[in-house]
Amino acid sequence: MTEQLVSDHQHVNIGELEVTIRPITPEDKEIEASFVHNLSLQTKYERFFEGIKDLSPSMVTVLCNIDYINTMAYIATVDSPDGEKEVGVCRYAASDKPGECEMAITVADEYPYEEIATVLLNALVKHAKSNNVKKLFSTDLSTNYRMHKLAKHFGMTAKIHPEDSALTTYTLHL
Repeated sequence: MTEQLVSDHQHVNIGELEVTIRPITPEDKEIEASFVHNLSLQTKYERFFEGIKDLSPSMVTVLCNIDYINTMAYIATVDSPDGEKEVGVCRYAASDKPGECEMAITVADEYPYEEIATVLLNALVKHAKSNNVKKLFSTDLSTNYRMHKLAKHFGMTAKIHPEDSALTTYTLHL
């Protein structure tokens, strides 16, 4: 199954942009690190809930070494003069409850968030269903309007986090 996933590339046109959607691999450490490095401070804060400049090498390794069942990630890439460039990522990781996974979606600031996030999330949902995931959830800053709009588009439920009113938990039942 892993070999099939690694070769599972989807090419989509988003406006004038040619985007490849594919599973992340351990060989993607450099483009993953560069992707996060180039995010705005606001986008980094929305993703990691803290101000970071760069991912540590160990964190990059964790994010790129997925098992395709309990952890999964799809990246969106474009061709650039310097080679392949990551412009978005959508991932899940199993929670402590069977059939439930926490997800995260991030798109580079200079690219169309909703369009890229939608294609990435569709790929992740399809994969999650094939692995008997019943629920995907994401905890985000309540001020993250892009995630709120995406969640609404996908029909996710939204609830204020019980321990922190600055957070909203979005849930997608599969």
